Amino acid sequence: MGKMKHLIKHCVAFAALVTAISSLPAPSHATQPQLCTQHGELVAQLDQKYGEKVTASGFDGAGNFVQVFSSKNGTWTIAISVPGGLTCVIAAGDDWQEEKKPLPKAEVAS
Repeated sequence: MGKMKHLIKHCVAFAALVTAISSLPAPSHATQPQLCTQHGELVAQLDQKYGEKVTASGFDGAGNFVQVFSSKNGTWTIAISVPGGLTCVIAAGDDWQEEKKPLPKAEVAS
């Protein structure tokens, strides 16, 4: 039963996130409040329309695949792919800023 409680907790958290995001104003290049499609189709559309490419990706705690797409002109999109399901845009906007990590300092033996 603990597994079911864990699943319900994640579903409630995801529903709250979707509700919060859907209440935000649409970014300037978003044409629909919620866009869900096949993964390959979304990747192609983002590349063709905005020049966006995947710049980061990972899995969330529920096993969904999350990707960040960004372009050289500053547009960005965050999409989530549900296992066995569609890929949905959850956020998009302009003025993406890439954070540069400082190079690690070389250790000097003394």
